[in-house]
Amino acid sequence: MAIKPMDRISISVSNLGNSLAFFRDWIGMEVIADETLEPNEIKQLWNLPPETEARAVSLKSEPQSTVLELIEFSPHSETTIREGGPKSRDYGLWAIAFRVKNIEAVYRGLTEKDYKFTRPPFEYHPDWVPHAVKEAVLIGPDNVTCGHFQRMTPEDSHYPKNYVRFDHCAQVVDNLDEAIKFYRDILGLDLLWRITLTDGLLDDLLETPPGTEVKTAMIDKENEKALTLQLFELSIKGKSLASVARPPNLGLFMTSFEVDDLSSLMETFKKEGIAILSGPVALHTKLHGEMRAITIEGPSGEMVQLFEH
Repeated sequence: MAIKPMDRISISVSNLGNSLAFFRDWIGMEVIADETLEPNEIKQLWNLPPETEARAVSLKSEPQSTVLELIEFSPHSETTIREGGPKSRDYGLWAIAFRVKNIEAVYRGLTEKDYKFTRPPFEYHPDWVPHAVKEAVLIGPDNVTCGHFQRMTPEDSHYPKNYVRFDHCAQVVDNLDEAIKFYRDILGLDLLWRITLTDGLLDDLLETPPGTEVKTAMIDKENEKALTLQLFELSIKGKSLASVARPPNLGLFMTSFEVDDLSSLMETFKKEGIAILSGPVALHTKLHGEMRAITIEGPSGEMVQLFEH
């Protein structure tokens, strides 16, 4: 069974206009598909009432291959998956991150537009790269945490725009070993590295008290053009967001990967006791045409869609 790099990350949004004003108009992502989802597909994929409607807009930022999918469900919930800021200790998808070439300019511009930051730009030296990073944490539409970081090297200066790339998706897990087993050993993604961070290194970013141990790992498919998945395990335990990280609640709720043998993978999930939440469902999308998809529950209750076409 072969799996491709991350195809898509999905956000349930309350208002497509507001979300597009941020991701398309400010960040500069390009709309590559805009479609109305079929009621039967909506019901099968997410177990929503048959009268639920949904419009999905897909955006991409060249040269990255991973798509950002914004879905406005109607009716939608007023509940956001992560309330009032990062709350990083709770398990599930936590944030998406963008690399920029001038973090101070981004901070000033978004502040002037009344977007709220939980952390203004601060500089630190990550344990996993040979240069300093300056990062700021913004709460975007529907309480989606959006990290913005600048690598303190001159190599990004040639980019014509301030946003260099759609970079990674962060996820907080209960048990890092189990999460690595799921993503690497069962799904077949690659473990790029794993480390225990220097004490206090990311307390400002993760909003953790002094003395919190943080383990982290980077998951990918050895593909520079796709988003990586960064996993975090904290010594201060949180709670699972699985019960609220479902549409029509608002916020980050699903990652998606293309595989070449969905039936074989389903047999593996059965042997491993991994819950299949929906599917297989026959779909037609503008991006992939005819496809067959399932949604499973990941190691910390997150929704993961796997599809073949």
